[in-house]
Amino acid sequence: MSVVDLLKGNFVDGGPFFMTLHYIMWILVILYSIRFIRNFYSDKKDLKKLEKFNSTILFIGTFGFLLSLFYRTLGIYGALSSILEAQDIAPTIIANGFRVSLIAPLYSFFLFLVSSLIWFIFRNKIKA
Repeated sequence: MSVVDLLKGNFVDGGPFFMTLHYIMWILVILYSIRFIRNFYSDKKDLKKLEKFNSTILFIGTFGFLLSLFYRTLGIYGALSSILEAQDIAPTIIANGFRVSLIAPLYSFFLFLVSSLIWFIFRNKIKA
């Protein structure tokens, strides 16, 4: 299984709407990082813009993580409601449901880690 197949499978399993939001947030973090680097190495370095870009990067990562936890909570709430209605569910179905409910938080947790690391590095560049 290639990485592309894994990403496609997780995209569908994790819920296309919220996974699309996560991919958009990844793109935004990358774009703001590029804008930060371009501004940092330009002749007209603007510290206020750099701080704004840097705080935006951290906000996007944090918001993505919180959004995925909200999405997971909604999914588990719906799953538990379905279990109550069906009353007799196999444990493997429940385990697979919990596995699928972790896909979006895993992606966004990695986004949060990367954006926090970028924020920390850029913050130290601004202070120096």
